[in-house]
Amino acid sequence: MAEKKVNNVDQIRDLIFGSQIKEFEAQFNQMNASIKALHEEMRQNFEASHEKLRKETERAMEVLEKKIDNLSTTTHRERSKLKELIDSVDETLQEKVTLQKDEFDTKLKMTKENIADEQRKISDTIRNTKEELHQVLHNGLASLSDEKLSRESMAQMLLEVAMKIQGTDMTAMLTEENEAETE
Repeated sequence: MAEKKVNNVDQIRDLIFGSQIKEFEAQFNQMNASIKALHEEMRQNFEASHEKLRKETERAMEVLEKKIDNLSTTTHRERSKLKELIDSVDETLQEKVTLQKDEFDTKLKMTKENIADEQRKISDTIRNTKEELHQVLHNGLASLSDEKLSRESMAQMLLEVAMKIQGTDMTAMLTEENEAETE
């Protein structure tokens, strides 16, 4: 009986609201279909946009990778050029330094030889001057022992020693003095 009552209520409701419920159900089904279609369209648009964005990103990444490769290659070439330039400049500088060192060594050797020659000449001159001085003193002393030493001969002897030290010739000077006196 309870079931009969429920069925009766359903039948009464169908009679009163039946056409409106069917309209609502039809509208609801239509809206549901529209929502599903809209949802499907949005999903397809999203997938298409997503796919388009993915492809554009891949293309951009490829372009970026090519640019990075080009930059890397260019940088590598520039580094190689700079290294070659540095090596070339270093080699040139090494050659110049070697040449300057060799030139300096040569000039130093020549200077040492010149100094050694000059030192030998000076030593020879000093030795010759000493020998001449010794000879003059020896001659003067020998003449002193033979005769008395006069002031004039002592002055003459000291003058000769002084002239020898200076490097002037005593006989040339005496000759000039004698000529001046005879005039």
